[in-house]
Amino acid sequence: MAAVADFWGKLPLELIERILDLLIDDYDRDPAYQWTTLRHTARRQMRRIERHFLRQWMPNLTITLYSGPRCQIDYKLPESVSEDSLDTGRVRFQTLGASLSESLNKEDIRTLWSQYSFENRVAHLRLGEGILNHGMTGGYIVNDTDIVDLQVENDGLDIIFDWRRTFDALLREEMMMRKLQAEMILDRKTKLVAESRWPPFPRIQRLVLVKNLVLDIQMAKRVAVQKYRLKRHDPSGQAKLGSLTYESRHLHKQPLPPPLPTSEPTRACCIICSRRTGPSIFEVVSCEESVVLGLDGWQQLGQDELLNLYAEAYGWNCYRCLGQENNVEWQRTSKNDWLTVCGSSVEKLHSVRRWNPWF
Repeated sequence: MAAVADFWGKLPLELIERILDLLIDDYDRDPAYQWTTLRHTARRQMRRIERHFLRQWMPNLTITLYSGPRCQIDYKLPESVSEDSLDTGRVRFQTLGASLSESLNKEDIRTLWSQYSFENRVAHLRLGEGILNHGMTGGYIVNDTDIVDLQVENDGLDIIFDWRRTFDALLREEMMMRKLQAEMILDRKTKLVAESRWPPFPRIQRLVLVKNLVLDIQMAKRVAVQKYRLKRHDPSGQAKLGSLTYESRHLHKQPLPPPLPTSEPTRACCIICSRRTGPSIFEVVSCEESVVLGLDGWQQLGQDELLNLYAEAYGWNCYRCLGQENNVEWQRTSKNDWLTVCGSSVEKLHSVRRWNPWF
């Protein structure tokens, strides 16, 4: 480290700044790496990256408030952010009247925000919808990390929060999940090789990895990060993770205490119509996040193989979500349905798909 410092110390300041500028530009489409790593290379670079985030990524950050299983209320930056936010560290997001459900009023929204807590994340964050990973379907960042120092105004139509610490929570967990996923994939490959179940052909290897990502790794990495979050929030272990819900237990696979009895009447048609809660992050991820984009070198794959991998992931998602374990034919049928439904290849690979309870 001393040798590296001596090397940088011998370079002209202008050259050092130019090198750092080029390095930051190289990762212009990776906000997580920019924020968590490059932002700390130098004080000047920290200021520059924070200014870049205010201009580039803040307008592409969406905070979604859920009311039950059907209603989603999006909050976004209303206009270009002021440079004052660099100093104050706070921004204001607003929701448009057009995004509000007819069944909701300001009192309902205010009540929803009053329920927001570590144990009840009724709002999720999305960064770079339709932009990250070349705009590929399911290529953006979505998580239920903390909206730091949240302040609700105008009867819930406006929210103000600490944007630096909010980005920090979101993007640090994103980097943690990338690291965990890489380790889990390596462990799974090693296990399959030891059991002589690792195929020799790269195309088949990718299909095997997609299956393992959907059925295990995709959710396991989030469980690990959520438990780390819980430990930091409450070392005593008294708090609980609100994301580990009964509706999502087929995804997170964590033990849960017996549910409390309810006196509220339920509708007989299906569990979805009787549901009153919004989705947990595990349910959202199962619908919105593409595991295909977690494969090394996916950018070099042709359109036909990408379509096949997306269809493979969809098939295993249906196999898991609809309780059809051990019914491989169900997975194959679902995969074929995805490949043959209406819509062009471009639409299938480049679209924004939000969670809905009937997925």
